Amino acid sequence: MPLLSQFALWLGRVAAWCFGAIILVMVYEVVARYGFGAPTAWAHEISVMLAGFAFIFGGAFCMAEGTHMRISVMVENRPALERLSHWLSLVAGTIYLSGLAYASWRMADRAIWRFALDGTWTPERTGSSFSAPVPAFLKGVLFLGAVLFLIVLLNHALKRRAD
Repeated sequence: MPLLSQFALWLGRVAAWCFGAIILVMVYEVVARYGFGAPTAWAHEISVMLAGFAFIFGGAFCMAEGTHMRISVMVENRPALERLSHWLSLVAGTIYLSGLAYASWRMADRAIWRFALDGTWTPERTGSSFSAPVPAFLKGVLFLGAVLFLIVLLNHALKRRAD
């Protein structure tokens, strides 16, 4: 298995733990808010950041593991139609992920590399009382996730071609 596919599998397993962390953060928020009357300013934004991270890298994980969704009833027992379907999905996935990578790079570039007039770094923030740089983080992660997914997809296409 190629190294980047192994990395996508490892990253997907790490990202799965984000959902457990979200549960802990939300339990803490509920207890703090309703038990002690002291809601947090950070729980929602941290949960969004963790969920975004996990969902973004989930696609590459599923592709590397071979568990992505497919509807095989139309191509079952029809090898020629199955090959056509496979290659059409790879072409469509390549076009989509290339476009997503390009667009997310443009968004991430503008969100992350922002500077004030005095030269201080000011990445895009949420604007809430906590004001974490969650938008900048997620836009950067979306770019990395799209690139990783695209590489795993192309690896899968080359492997399939060799078979």
